[in-house]
Amino acid sequence: MNGDTPSRILLVAKETTLRGLLERLLVARGFAVVDGGSGRDTVSLLGSAGPIALVICERTGPGLDEVALFEEIRRNPDHGRVPILALPPAEPECTVRALEAGVNECLAKPFHPAEFMDLVERLARPTTA
Repeated sequence: MNGDTPSRILLVAKETTLRGLLERLLVARGFAVVDGGSGRDTVSLLGSAGPIALVICERTGPGLDEVALFEEIRRNPDHGRVPILALPPAEPECTVRALEAGVNECLAKPFHPAEFMDLVERLARPTTA
């Protein structure tokens, strides 16, 4: 992405309070946020929303669970390399399942906003050597 166009993040968060908080944090750091909707919406948006720097997934709605969403993203050759940050509940089996499905990073809830933004910056704006 060039300096004039903000990096776009596809945000999937079922809980509206958390979604609003995450969106405010992301926008304050210069990111553009695309509403990922439910899991099914997320997959179609990846194909039509233009370049996406990162997918952040807290929880999907009915129709496609988080692990199935991660697996479907990874299977698609057009967007299979987009980084994914999962925000699972603080249950080890949820983190393990997400990592096995191909996410880049997991940050279990509850988490500190600074820790969240550090991961977002690292995944969405990788440094080039």
